[in-house]
Amino acid sequence: MNHVRNCFLVFAACAVSVILTPADADDPAPWQVPNDVNFAINEPDLYAWVTFVALNWPADLEAKGPDTAAAFGVDGPVVWETWAEKEEVFLPGAPDPGDWEDIGISGVRPAKGELPTQQQLIFAAEPVPPGSAYNQNLEVRMNKSTFDYIITNELYSIEGQQAMFYTGNQIGFPQDSIEVKAVWRSITEAEKPRYKWNVFTDKDGNEILFGLTGFHIMSAVISNWFWATFEHEDNPYRRGIYDEGWMLPSVDSVACPDQPVGCMAAPTGLGLEGTVWEHYRLRGTQIDYIDDNGVPIVLTNSEIETGMQTTSSCMTCHARSTIGPNRNVAMEYKFGADQDDYHPSAPVAMRIDINRFFDNGQVGGYVGVPQDDWYALPDTGAYSWPGYARMDFLYSLYSADYRNPSVPEKE
Repeated sequence: MNHVRNCFLVFAACAVSVILTPADADDPAPWQVPNDVNFAINEPDLYAWVTFVALNWPADLEAKGPDTAAAFGVDGPVVWETWAEKEEVFLPGAPDPGDWEDIGISGVRPAKGELPTQQQLIFAAEPVPPGSAYNQNLEVRMNKSTFDYIITNELYSIEGQQAMFYTGNQIGFPQDSIEVKAVWRSITEAEKPRYKWNVFTDKDGNEILFGLTGFHIMSAVISNWFWATFEHEDNPYRRGIYDEGWMLPSVDSVACPDQPVGCMAAPTGLGLEGTVWEHYRLRGTQIDYIDDNGVPIVLTNSEIETGMQTTSSCMTCHARSTIGPNRNVAMEYKFGADQDDYHPSAPVAMRIDINRFFDNGQVGGYVGVPQDDWYALPDTGAYSWPGYARMDFLYSLYSADYRNPSVPEKE
């Protein structure tokens, strides 16, 4: 089927046109994410915007879901902010992270390290230029379906992930699983009416105003997951130590049906008008590795993939999420009478690298159909496995730790 796609291409962008109604005649409520394969495949841009509205619906904090009595766009926590944050799931020593009901909401508790994740974006010490390794911190959150699958299969530990590898069981998240990535930056009070905002407290007790600048959606609604990325309308014009603007055009057939490539508008008719959300733009969607002409698709977010906007595909990069056996790491010790006691090195799980790293310090991604040789494990000459186990596109699983016997699991 020659279905429509909204995408970035390596050498070209595809023009698209859609009808501003979901493919399913039974339209869900605006606070519901449609679990509709045909809708996601045939009208990906519209599916992205409908999902965007549902995830950013005002939250019922007690229910950890949408407040159906609230108007879209009012200030306060939204649905995805009630979900489990990556740091709450993958804990040091890999204990069971507990129950879904125990998960907090954005901004109300410290994250890993001395500062909340969002506060680390200030980079008060030694800024890292765009394009260098890991110059941006992200808030990564998962919905209950994703969380429950991780807990049930003990994927919160490296041992649990390796158990899937050793037994040959395939990791496959339920179709209603969703994960999001968010990027925040400090903003002024004057900018506040144009941003989804939060007030975060630093380690000294100072309250700092932050605005959402990048938002990425990953949904298991289709087998290779559905990918959509959004940014604030100010981002294409940012230049500085952490920014490089937009190096590829946005493609949005909903906001710009007549000229989707290079679209700089927000769609009408979805309830964005008059809210902070009218200041956000769909950068593109992805439902396949290549377009109908066989050209690899590029889809990136300038806030999340700074420095590798032209070399990355969401789907291709995440297809490299893997787990393998442990590898040996040489111990470090010294000889002599004053030799310190030393212990065997901790095990290291074999995984495929997330990004490509160049000699000049630049970081690159991957595009196109995944290559079989990516997943090949070295032949040891003895019994070995044919290749890495794929972890169903989720890089958050790389945050898992080995189990620490001294850390009791929660009951």
